[in-house]
Amino acid sequence: MGIYVLFSMLALIGLVATLRSRTVQQIEGFHRTAVIELGERIAGELRQSTDSERLYARWQETLRTQGSSIWIVDRELQHQLPSSEQIPPREVIGSAVRAASRTGESVRWYRTETENRTMVIAIAITDDQPRQVLLLLSPLANAHGELPLIADAATQGAIFMWGIGVLCVGFAASRLIRPIHAMTQNLDTGVERTARQDMLLRISDRRDELGNVAQSLTQLEDDREQQMLALGKAEQSSRSGLELLSAVLDSMMEGVIAVDVEERILFLNAGARRLLGIRPLIGIRHRLYEAVRLPVFEETVREALLSRSMQQAEFRIPLNNVFLSIVVSPIVREEYSGAVIVVRDVSELRRLEAMRRDFVSGVSHELKTPLTVIQACTDTLLSGAMDDPDDARRFLSQIDEQSERLLQLIIGMLQLSRVESGAEVFHFEPVDLAAIVDQTFRMLSTVAESHQVTLERKGLDCFILSADAQAIRTVFSNLIDNAIKHTPAGGHVTVTFGQIDDKPSVLVQDSGVGIAKEHLSRIFERFYRVDRDRSRASGGTGLGLAIVKHLCQTLGIAIQVSSEVGKGTEFRLVWKEQVLADPESTQLLADEC
Repeated sequence: MGIYVLFSMLALIGLVATLRSRTVQQIEGFHRTAVIELGERIAGELRQSTDSERLYARWQETLRTQGSSIWIVDRELQHQLPSSEQIPPREVIGSAVRAASRTGESVRWYRTETENRTMVIAIAITDDQPRQVLLLLSPLANAHGELPLIADAATQGAIFMWGIGVLCVGFAASRLIRPIHAMTQNLDTGVERTARQDMLLRISDRRDELGNVAQSLTQLEDDREQQMLALGKAEQSSRSGLELLSAVLDSMMEGVIAVDVEERILFLNAGARRLLGIRPLIGIRHRLYEAVRLPVFEETVREALLSRSMQQAEFRIPLNNVFLSIVVSPIVREEYSGAVIVVRDVSELRRLEAMRRDFVSGVSHELKTPLTVIQACTDTLLSGAMDDPDDARRFLSQIDEQSERLLQLIIGMLQLSRVESGAEVFHFEPVDLAAIVDQTFRMLSTVAESHQVTLERKGLDCFILSADAQAIRTVFSNLIDNAIKHTPAGGHVTVTFGQIDDKPSVLVQDSGVGIAKEHLSRIFERFYRVDRDRSRASGGTGLGLAIVKHLCQTLGIAIQVSSEVGKGTEFRLVWKEQVLADPESTQLLADEC
């Protein structure tokens, strides 16, 4: 009510002010029209009258009673007919008379010394020169005589209507406040639901907006009860720590098991079931020994629970030859006493460690053999063999042979290290693989002839691909050299160029002794030899295929091997993608072919 009274009062004041302003504008407009019509009427009568002086005197007397004045003057404001009144010395009046003498009529306004606005009308009566001009002055105050009455009537009417509006709003507000106040008190949470529903039912009988609101609140009350029940169930379900923990931890690769002090399972994720092979029937509240029957596992968990300190262990599952590592962390809070077991698969880590040990052992062995021979030969020479030219030559030849073998071993290790670390810089350009194979054949022809092995190239005479020439030469050299060394006399080594699934491919085949299936997965490992004695006797370092594998990975080549004991071995090189950056160079190389 206070806000309504305040704003409505401001609106009332604005309305009254607007009415007074518009009324003044209307009165001034009416006054202007009336005075102009009066001036034109007098001017018309004067033009037609034969006794202008008498008509002029009558109009002077008439207008004097109304507060207006009239004169007949010329352009210089000189009286043309006698008058007892003097013309006010105003520039506006002279301007109006001069304008009327030129155009026939002029209207001006000016403000008197008493701040009253006066209207000046000048109308030409005659056309001859000097023209006589009717000058009529009419103060605006004459028209404002009725303004106070009109303004008072408008103000009183507005105030009366405002009072009626306040009474109506007060009556309507009182009818609204009582039920709203009742709803405010009864909708408090401390009020019984029955009392709240009775109140809402009473108000809902009203056929107005409040009745609709009460009906809606009744429906909301019922919905609220249903939602409270649903929220209670949802909260109880969402607060289940086991379900929440299971949803988070089931996506982990590691296995997680939670047990209490009596080794009963409290939580078990999918990773633990997979790593430990726990049956689906085993679950919450089962004993730990029912799930995992490994002595090392049980002892580690029991030790952690007894000592209340973290314990670690590692063991192997014989069934699938998997190495597992467990970390048992006790829960020290009394209300949640127990332990958390984290299980990890460390098989890959152990395999890498075994490879590292094999590598160290292989390097040590490979370096030890030539150094032992060199040392023995040197000691023999120093012991007196130098005096015998034949013995000295024989021992120096052995030293030279073992030095060369040691040098090749070191060069191979350095090359493999550069390739693996990415330090080897490759320059890709169009390369004719057929020409590189021919060069490799010529380079190894002496070795092939000594082993009585035939070298042959099949397929296209020109096989151009984008690659690093030196890297490709190293790959073919190692593969063909290995094939020659493991092919008996009378055998053959064939290099075939072609395509597999629309991709460029090269096959390196031999008719050698072949490789057993159990060795195929490891032949690309460093220092791994299928036949150690024969490989070492043939002068191999055990690094050739490892270098080939890493070079192929860098060049985008997939290398595959297939073999059968006694029938030979086949290495297949398949380019995964070929993009030639310089078509002109490729065309030139093709033209040379």
